[in-house]
Amino acid sequence: MERLEYSARLKWDGNVGSEVKVRGFSFSIDTNTDGHNKGPNPTEYLLAAIGGCLTVNWGRLIKRMRLDVGEMEITVSGWRDREEPQLREITYRVRVVTSEPERKIMRVKELAEKYGTVFNTVGAEKIRGEV
Repeated sequence: MERLEYSARLKWDGNVGSEVKVRGFSFSIDTNTDGHNKGPNPTEYLLAAIGGCLTVNWGRLIKRMRLDVGEMEITVSGWRDREEPQLREITYRVRVVTSEPERKIMRVKELAEKYGTVFNTVGAEKIRGEV
């Protein structure tokens, strides 16, 4: 089995944030509560990573299955109680503009979830999606 490796390097900003380097890319992680609001917080990045994972897989599957899709947009949301540091629910909604049959689009959803690295690392049982 081929092994794929990933890494990120984070340099602390002296407060609560960091500057992140991943391959040739850089971005900030911070908070808008007790930080400098220089970037999304880690939870927002987690939701973006789930959405990015799904978007990459949806895009690959749309191309592979040669589906006629004009637009596709994914919104990912989550919530937690203030006292408990864990997202209690993560949901996503896919908006697709297409003339393809619903069964084909639902097959894309099924396969995108099945083969999503971030999606499955977080845990498919924690994430609910609808199209």
